Amino acid sequence: MNSRSLLKTLLLWFSIILLGVLLWKLISAPGPPSGGTSKNSDWLLLLLNVIPLLLLVGFCLFLLQRMKAGSWRGGEIGASRTRTGIGYDLHRLEWGRPLIIGGLELPFDKGPVGHSDGDVLAHALCDALLGAAGLGDIGTHFPDTDPKWKGANSLLFLEHAKKLLTDKNFAIEHVDAVVITEKPKLGPHFPKMREALAKALGVSLDKIHLKAKTNEGVDAIGRGEAIAAHVVATLSSR
Repeated sequence: MNSRSLLKTLLLWFSIILLGVLLWKLISAPGPPSGGTSKNSDWLLLLLNVIPLLLLVGFCLFLLQRMKAGSWRGGEIGASRTRTGIGYDLHRLEWGRPLIIGGLELPFDKGPVGHSDGDVLAHALCDALLGAAGLGDIGTHFPDTDPKWKGANSLLFLEHAKKLLTDKNFAIEHVDAVVITEKPKLGPHFPKMREALAKALGVSLDKIHLKAKTNEGVDAIGRGEAIAAHVVATLSSR
């Protein structure tokens, strides 16, 4: 509730209290020698009927203002916010290197060039999660200038990202990812990839959705010289 709304609420209650005081003063004033008792009784009856109504109206207006401002405690229970982040990663492919995607090593004669294990899917997913939570990117937390991460398993990056999200009261609602490569075929490997990613993030399998596309022979990806991934991650917070 902002200061302006608070001021309006205070003025409303001050007016109600002032009205009550004026009515009390009115009925407490000395009456005429004769017939005063009946008049005072009428005012007292009016006061007893009107003041509860005014208090009820004032309280209802107060609650409405608090609810509109989003600061009424009852209106906040169960409320959540949804945030979305996007991630992208690309790696060159070279002969004789292991191809690791989604935490799974695939049989192939080429693999990504990278400081860590070059898991393009895990890297894009990590960026999407960090971006949705406003926590920077993968390079901020795992710089390629740090020898500590040389050849590291990229699932460790996801586990760390998950911890950061938990510390900020974020929960992973859904992950939608597409990996772009000419070869190999990724569809048969998706079930195990989903298991590995879900385990690293501590979520159920139904929150991880994977797709694969080729680049129709266009540019470096189409020529089999690179692999890329796009990820959209949805978080909720309370």
